[in-house]
Amino acid sequence: MGNQNLVSATLSPESKAEILKSLAEVKKRLAFLTSLDVDEVRSLVKAGNGYAPLLDKAYAAVSQHPEIMPAVFSLKEFEKDYLLYRDLAPIASAVKELSDSLQDTMIALASDTMVETLDIYQSVKQHKGKVPGLNSLAEDMGVFFSRPKRKAHAET
Repeated sequence: MGNQNLVSATLSPESKAEILKSLAEVKKRLAFLTSLDVDEVRSLVKAGNGYAPLLDKAYAAVSQHPEIMPAVFSLKEFEKDYLLYRDLAPIASAVKELSDSLQDTMIALASDTMVETLDIYQSVKQHKGKVPGLNSLAEDMGVFFSRPKRKAHAET
């Protein structure tokens, strides 16, 4: 194929274990995180980044004038939700940036590994008759490259 090396790094078992432990700790600290299915997400009122100033203004309004809200409205719950939303925003942004970088790295590593695998497969095929054990390995690897046979066109 060709030389491709988008990522060149290693991760020690100790570093991997430490990272996983740290992530578990973060998850533990964010035990209130929720999961929503597609239908639940669709049914929710959305407040994207463009609405952040509106949320700030609403918080300021009820903080300065709590008397304007009906008694059934929970100011305490609104404040709790608003403050958590505001506090989680930079964390969510940092996690998304990390996730995006991790996904891009995984794509690059999968590509690097696949390019190298294609080189290995070519070598296995080239040497299968010369090196004991490579015949069955070539067959096993070849399964990933086999295409279904085309059906012969029916004569009209």
